[in-house]
Amino acid sequence: MSTAPHLNPSEPSAEVPAPRPELDDAPPLLGSWRNIYILVLGTFVLFLALGWVLTEVYS
Repeated sequence: MSTAPHLNPSEPSAEVPAPRPELDDAPPLLGSWRNIYILVLGTFVLFLALGWVLTEVYS
């Protein structure tokens, strides 16, 4: 006797999500997600440097 639930292959499984091809599209800005991550990281570093410079000048 098996304790596994009986799955009918003709019924879609709730565990397997439907494919979403729009997730494979490139972002509309900068052409790739890698470029967007680089822009965000570069902006963060720029703000850190600006904060450090302002702290040094006005302290």
